[in-house]
Amino acid sequence: MDIFVQQLVNSLSVASVTILIGIGITLIFGLAGIVNFAHGEFLMVGGMATWFMVGAGMNFFVALVFAGLLVGALGFAAERCLFRFTLNRPMNGFIMSIGLSVILQHAVIRVFNEFQKSITDPVGMVWTIGGVDIIAMRAIVVAITAVVVAITYFGISRSRYGMALRASVSDRDTAELMGIPVRRYVTGVFIYGSLLAGIGGALMISLFPITPFTGSVIIIRGFAVSLIGGLGNVGGAVVGGLVLGLVDGLSAGYGYPEWTDAYSLVVMILILVLRPQGLLGGTLGPKAS
Repeated sequence: MDIFVQQLVNSLSVASVTILIGIGITLIFGLAGIVNFAHGEFLMVGGMATWFMVGAGMNFFVALVFAGLLVGALGFAAERCLFRFTLNRPMNGFIMSIGLSVILQHAVIRVFNEFQKSITDPVGMVWTIGGVDIIAMRAIVVAITAVVVAITYFGISRSRYGMALRASVSDRDTAELMGIPVRRYVTGVFIYGSLLAGIGGALMISLFPITPFTGSVIIIRGFAVSLIGGLGNVGGAVVGGLVLGLVDGLSAGYGYPEWTDAYSLVVMILILVLRPQGLLGGTLGPKAS
């Protein structure tokens, strides 16, 4: 029983990083209508930036904030210089994002080389509760994710910004006629989603080593989380992340660990076959104007 509980505890920290990238994708794709396949590379850049700053002597949690801001700025540049010209042609944006992901991979290899980077546990504490060992950093990752989820959910569902954003998703033309700056809102969503990717990368490198190619693996899981929960649905991204996190943890402990990704994708396929709109329902993205 203790082993089962230990696997569940470990799964939560893995699920937390997946939830962060899933929320970013579900906002950018589901609400802004931008298919950014380079979102995984944004997470990787956040992790690499955190590694560099911690190696230079910066406190990990300060580095986490700066990594989020750095990747948020990267997202702003990408949206302004690239994706804003593809809002009416999502497939063009998708192809462009693949090119951007390759460029970011090679840029990071050029700066940091292609070897994996890792950070020694920033907290260095282990709590033992009822025979279950809980690494303090894993608990902190879960706590930070919970705070981010709460802020995001409130911002989308309760704030004036969130209501205006949802109105622009439902009918972009009418929203613009009502004075809602739709393009500016799209930019804001893209920046926020990118910032979450940067934070996710910082948290991920505190748990696992990462390489310049980590993003190309994690992006598949991010889209899986978004689709399982329902595009544009923050709560759905949380549910999707928890589902895949539990599948990962239990398959690693009781199945074939090398098949973990396959298990996750099989779950995604089954859910989408039975419920195409996702577990909690969502949007297919705003209509092109």
